[in-house]
Amino acid sequence: MPLVGWQICRQAQADLSGHHAVEGERWNSPGWRVVYLSEHPALAVLELRAHLDMPYEELVHDHVLMRIRLPEDVEDVPEIPKDPRAHGDAWLREGRSAVLRVPSIIVREGRNLLLNPLHTRARQAEVEACTPFRFDPRLWAGGR
Repeated sequence: MPLVGWQICRQAQADLSGHHAVEGERWNSPGWRVVYLSEHPALAVLELRAHLDMPYEELVHDHVLMRIRLPEDVEDVPEIPKDPRAHGDAWLREGRSAVLRVPSIIVREGRNLLLNPLHTRARQAEVEACTPFRFDPRLWAGGR
């Protein structure tokens, strides 16, 4: 079975360049490009919702759900290290694999997938589907 990652993003950001994380995230310092994905679409929803600090009524409804086939070149991180950013930076710098599978901070039993877009095998990654996505308002406090 091929390795699949899921991402929810704004339509204009629906690519595999990793430019959208270049400011730095949990697993990469500023300057490093990374594509953040989840192993399941429901986890992708929770991961993005955790970062959307606005009322539902102000949310721009131009999100898409991307299904991405990934290369089978994966390094697993079984537990969250003391310094996830340093771990991710070393993974990127050393080019150890195209994909890093890491525990989700939100759901420890779930896994997120980081794609290093500069790795030689990253060009094997392919967007298999990109469909419109609307958040359910119940994910916001006071939603119906």
